[in-house]
Formats: sequence, structure tokens, C-alpha cells
Amino acid sequence: MTNYIEEYCARIKRAGAAGVVGKPVLVDQDNTYIMTYVPHEHFNANARLVLVSTTPGHTHVRLAAAVTEELLIARTPGRVIQRENKRRVELGGRLVRPNLIRMLDHFRVPELVELPHAAALWNEGFEKLQPLALLPYATTRRGLAFDGTLEELLASPMLRAAFDAQFLGALRQMRNDALYIALGRTAWAGLRHAVSRRLLDRQQLLGMMPVPARAGSMVRYFLREIAATSLSANDPVRHRIGWLDAAHAELEASVRQLRASLPGAGGDLQIA
Repeated sequence: MTNYIEEYCARIKRAGAAGVVGKPVLVDQDNTYIMTYVPHEHFNANARLVLVSTTPGHTHVRLAAAVTEELLIARTPGRVIQRENKRRVELGGRLVRPNLIRMLDHFRVPELVELPHAAALWNEGFEKLQPLALLPYATTRRGLAFDGTLEELLASPMLRAAFDAQFLGALRQMRNDALYIALGRTAWAGLRHAVSRRLLDRQQLLGMMPVPARAGSMVRYFLREIAATSLSANDPVRHRIGWLDAAHAELEASVRQLRASLPGAGGDLQIA
């Protein structure tokens, strides 16, 4: 197997973070899609919570290069570079991480893994978390991050091979009682596909939340910070209210059921 991280780090050493962003390490390409490397290998084998996204976006790519350059300058060992990319970069960034923390705290998900709040998942509680992507290589279509359906992904032999090897392969290594939350409908479809392949039990799937990087009012609506009546007439969230409400209800019910089964559980989960 190609040692992508060595080439990735070598390019950063030669030309800095901008060098690898401008000339990324190519993993594969076909007539439609291009996959380029970003560090993603670190694995918390005993993680109890798994957050599943679709693929790294442009913000992720830039942040990974900057963090890796910083760590290389500090002569950080390779394994630590991989861990810090998973902890600081994946599901990171000024927009993604704060929205994600807000949503996890809204449903009190961290309490299911014995943590007081979501920020702890990326700090003292990081060993309890495993971020995963259906396509861990940065996958683009005509320059835009892949944002298609699972059906589109599976229809591409190249993407299907990466999905099977990287995502489904990672699921086979997770502990049997890990809990899963999808970020977006494509990630949710990927998890349901894993259930159909008997790699996961349906009870392990807590539900889904909207992609935290989405601009606009989607996350605010999902968190019940604004009502449907407050959305402007041309707000695209108006066309997503149905699945957002269903996702909120399912995740709320799943967390409530699990909390009730915990030793010493008392009282119902109250979602604002």
C-alpha cells in the first residue's frame, strides 16, 4: 500500500502547508471524481461514540495541512501527527466544531459515554470518540466536495472500493457496543447500509444530525432555537423541515431510552 502520509509530510516539509494544498497527494481519480489524501488513520479502538460524516471538505484539507506543518516544525512523531489530525482537524474548524458541540450537548449525548459535556470528547475524553468518514480521502466532483447520495457513491467503482475498505473496514474494528450518530443523510444511509451488511446492530444507531458545517439556519432550527414560522419564505430549510423534525425526534428518543437503562438513571431527558 502506498505510504501516503510520508509523501504528504514530505510535501509540507518542502513547500509548507500551501504546497500540499496546492498540489495534494493523489490517491485515485476517474472521469468524475478525484480523491486526495489527508491524514485519517488514527483509531481509538475502545471508542464508545462514533460520529460519521461523508468526506473531508476544503476547510478540513486546509486545516490538516496547517496543523501538520505546525507539528512537523515541532518535530512531532508520526503517530502523534496522525492522532492530532483526528483530534484537532477531523470535524474541526471554526464553524463545524462549535455547531457539533452544541448539537451533542442539546441531546446530552456525552452523558451516554460518561462525559459531562461535548467539548470533553476532543480533550480529556478523546479516547471515547472515533470520527469516521464514508470516504476518508478528500473526495471532490468538479472541484466541489462530494455531497451526493449513498447510491451515487456506490455506483462509482472507485468510491465504492474506498467506502468498503476504509469505512466498512473500520466498523469491523470497533467495539460491539459503540454508539453511532450520522452527520447528514448520506452518512445516515451509510450506517443503515452497514446494518444491512450485519456489521452493526440497528440498536447501535442513535440517529442523525444535520451536517454541522451548513451555513444558514439549519442547525439553529434543528436545535429549536428558531421556529419554522421564523424562517424566511426563500430559506431552503423550509424544504427540509420534515426530515429535520423526524431526525430530532428519533435522536431524542434514542438518547432517552439509553439514559433510562444506565445504572442510577433518574428522571426523563428534557430537550429544549
